[in-house]
Amino acid sequence: MSEYSNFTIIGVTGFGESGSSAVTNILEEFKCIKLLRGGAEFECKFFTNTIFPLETALKNQLYVNAAVKEMLYQAYTLSKDKFYAENFGTDNFIKLTNEYINSVTGVWLGGSYSERDSFFISKKEQNNFVKAKALFNSLYKNAYNLYEQYHWEPSFQQVANQYYGKFTDDFYTKTQEYTAKLFNITGEKQRFVLVDAMFRPETAVQELNWYTNAKFIIVDRDPRDLYILSKVYKGEPYLPTWNVDSYIDWFKTYRSCNECNAAYPEKILQLRFEDLIYKYEESLVRIKTFLSLTDDEHIKKGQVFIPEKSRTNTQVFRKHPEYAGDIRKIEKKLSEFCYNYSEEQIRCFESKDEIGSGVIIEDIRKQAIIFQKTGRLPFSKFKGAFLFSLLYLNCMTLRNRKTFFSKIKGFIKIFFSMIIFPADFLYKLIYIIQFQSKNKNKIVEFR
Repeated sequence: MSEYSNFTIIGVTGFGESGSSAVTNILEEFKCIKLLRGGAEFECKFFTNTIFPLETALKNQLYVNAAVKEMLYQAYTLSKDKFYAENFGTDNFIKLTNEYINSVTGVWLGGSYSERDSFFISKKEQNNFVKAKALFNSLYKNAYNLYEQYHWEPSFQQVANQYYGKFTDDFYTKTQEYTAKLFNITGEKQRFVLVDAMFRPETAVQELNWYTNAKFIIVDRDPRDLYILSKVYKGEPYLPTWNVDSYIDWFKTYRSCNECNAAYPEKILQLRFEDLIYKYEESLVRIKTFLSLTDDEHIKKGQVFIPEKSRTNTQVFRKHPEYAGDIRKIEKKLSEFCYNYSEEQIRCFESKDEIGSGVIIEDIRKQAIIFQKTGRLPFSKFKGAFLFSLLYLNCMTLRNRKTFFSKIKGFIKIFFSMIIFPADFLYKLIYIIQFQSKNKNKIVEFR
């Protein structure tokens, strides 16, 4: 048992816009649960994004070097992020990650093969490579004298640490020690540490092996609402709502992990977002039972998560009768995932304010993507050239300047952009015309 294992990590996640932050809000109300700095704003995805590829690579003894470099690259990059630095410590994060890598892999100095290698080779060293190559050629002088059917001879290339290894019985033990030490900064003298988006539902069972003490909560949402929320309001690029058939297939595919997760009821709790609202007390009992929490520890009940307010974010599919055909398909193909509302729970939307503004974010995304791919605009090329000009850009960013001196700087930029506006406008116009000409036969398929 690790010396850093007195606390339990609670990981909360969903499938993207599926309402997992509601559980995070509920758990914030308990005095025995410590939330990482940053709260629900801090999506701690480092471990799921790096340990999973590393474990997979070690099990197959393939692409180990690439997996290690990616992990190190993300560690160095994220160590500068405010929330990672506050929760894990900048130097501590990098130090412990390097120690962990060295404990599960071997390393040697060899040729540069990973796309991340350049990140770990200093600029000065990269600039000196040409001279080093010239030195190699000068010393070598084409001395190769073995037989080759096709011409070949040794050549010099940049070198960097190259990692190798295979999966061993102590991999999970070493990984648990690594994660426990990192979370110990927050978890010391705590009963629970709450982490948002720490794992993926699809790999939850496997990821439990990485932590000494951990429990996962997964939240899912009615597929009808998820479809409309992305299509009409949020336009999330990771939700495939261009085509309802693709959406249904995607939804089914990613929920195929539910049965596997259900086999671990002591470690994984699966909740419905709608139950948190319409069956609040029942859901609360499930959460408290799962984590062995008491009513006395729930000192801020109803202060962070307010079911009545969150009710606004349910049944949004009823606001949009224009998508009734898509909703019927979803109800037919994904019936087991659609929430069964009672007569009393069904919401009715009648006023124009309730139904919405009529702005469909997916239509806006389509126009932007069509321009990105083909250069075609929903308005004239001249308006587009003005929209992309430095003058327009500086005018738009002026509103975001808060201090007096930053506003002065903004006005100066606008002044100079007015001077160069004719040339800048003409340059942007020519760019649009040329891009449209090169891509006039390109067709964008939204599927």
